[in-house]
Amino acid sequence: METKTSPKSSRTTIVETALELFARNGYDRTPISMIAREANVAQGLMYRYFTGKEALLKEIVEQSMTEVQSSLKVSTSGLPHEKLEEYLNNVVRMIRSNRDFWTLFYGLRSQPFVQELLGKEFADFQANAVSLLESFFDPRDPDAQRVEALLLYSIVDGICTSYALAPNADLYPIEDVKECVIDKYR
Repeated sequence: METKTSPKSSRTTIVETALELFARNGYDRTPISMIAREANVAQGLMYRYFTGKEALLKEIVEQSMTEVQSSLKVSTSGLPHEKLEEYLNNVVRMIRSNRDFWTLFYGLRSQPFVQELLGKEFADFQANAVSLLESFFDPRDPDAQRVEALLLYSIVDGICTSYALAPNADLYPIEDVKECVIDKYR
């Protein structure tokens, strides 16, 4: 089997191929041999980079979470509802541009082995998101501010879950739903 010459490109190809296959076939139904075949690399080369499928999944999630955190940042100036609108636009742009990752993420996140493997990463992601959302609400009542942020996080999470798990992205009107949320928070 032909392999790529650059170690970095091989690793990147493996990660990208695994993400696509995990999203399409499911994590459990995607053996390492299939990933190697689709990535056009020797199976042994995969083990040079990753100890197994769980390590590969962890790499995908950690890499994607880092990208997501940076893509969701909002400007520090502006009114709270303007920041919220910017945030929601960023969320929709991000989930549309990387639907494979979100299909995988939402499909796996409640599974016990994934919670064990990536529970800290998921908790950190949620904590960062809620912290950002708190900045959209009145800080004079921190308890209410936190509850509002958690409510909005749940709404956004539900929107993302519905979009990512829809059999076809066109079946979920994510833009319309986003606009409805923006209108409710104006």
